[in-house]
Amino acid sequence: MSADSRGEAEPDKEAGRATPGAHLRAELRRLGLDQVAVSKATGVSRQSVNNIINGRQPISRAMAGKLGRLTGHSSDYWLSESFSEGGPAPYTADAAPRVAGAGLLVNHQIARAVKDGIIGIKPFVAENLRAASIELTLHTSVSTASATAIDIGRAKRFELAAGVAVQASTVESIELPRDYLGRIGAAAALCRHGILASTALHIEPGFKGRLHFHLFNAGGSPFPLRADDPVIVLEILRLAATPDDKATA
Repeated sequence: MSADSRGEAEPDKEAGRATPGAHLRAELRRLGLDQVAVSKATGVSRQSVNNIINGRQPISRAMAGKLGRLTGHSSDYWLSESFSEGGPAPYTADAAPRVAGAGLLVNHQIARAVKDGIIGIKPFVAENLRAASIELTLHTSVSTASATAIDIGRAKRFELAAGVAVQASTVESIELPRDYLGRIGAAAALCRHGILASTALHIEPGFKGRLHFHLFNAGGSPFPLRADDPVIVLEILRLAATPDDKATA
């Protein structure tokens, strides 16, 4: 019988307990998933999934976060050394922010997803969280339309004149899994002065790196840009399904 087709967790030496791999096998059976589906959903190889299920590889913290997203349990749940054979523990408040389902992440869900390694925001500053987004800060240089780089680090600033645009980027580096996307716009402090952020419609699933965008001063007076000031607001959304690997026209 193949590992994919086994439906019940196999007990370890302690009666009534199951190993993490055996419990994962039973959970996948409950959810109607096979190893291929888990591989696609978590972004790890099928061989790694098979190794975990068959006890040849431990569940790492990063993998625990991915399994948490897939099953609705917290990453700490999946880092347990053994599990009851009576079935999965009921959902708790600790796991509630990570229950499966599409939608916009709120502040505590963003913080939990970063802690569990599901999404990456480096550096992560909890004070920059808003109700359903997180503010990202301005990098130490901006570029003018003539591609001239201007250093705004070390307490310097650049006066963005009315009617002028610059290219900029975030201090933070972002990493999204294949079933999440991002949306960004100008932070509220910039919007109040007529500063617009121009970028693509979405930050695509699987994106990794700093965010790049243009800032345009549509207001009537110069606006100071300083490194490390909040400049962009990032919303993070979980998709209803993982996109196909094939690019669409």
